[in-house]
Amino acid sequence: MSEGSDQPLTAAQRQVWSVFVDGGWALLATVNAELSNRGLAQTDLRVLEALAGVSQRGISELAGDVHMTISTVSRQIARLIESGAVERVPSDADGRHRLVRVTDAGYELLHAHVAVRDEMIRKLVVDVLTDDEYATIGVAFGKIRDAVAARQCAMRR
Repeated sequence: MSEGSDQPLTAAQRQVWSVFVDGGWALLATVNAELSNRGLAQTDLRVLEALAGVSQRGISELAGDVHMTISTVSRQIARLIESGAVERVPSDADGRHRLVRVTDAGYELLHAHVAVRDEMIRKLVVDVLTDDEYATIGVAFGKIRDAVAARQCAMRR
């Protein structure tokens, strides 16, 4: 871990950050373009994947899961409902509260797009890195995710 967290970034740290941002945006733009050619945005895929991991979910909880605003997720869910990939269901706990869940058609759509995404990640990330480099990315982003979550918890207090 770097020392001096209250210090400005060094020139070398700024350069690493610049490469990270440029590479990350290039990767996401490429994946998003490929998915868009098949009718689904990366953000829709992210929402479907998160929703597929649970039986049903409220919009605000789902927004927290995918690190997006409630209004963004609401718009995505409306599009996914219109396409038949997601449906609204009443909450067992509170009949006034509406939840959403993935439909059978949504699972089919999700599996098709995950296959495309995974193929691209294999070609553009996994195949160009050593096993150790790829594992290091996982460790690093796990730490970043945890630091962001800790910061968000501290800000809510």
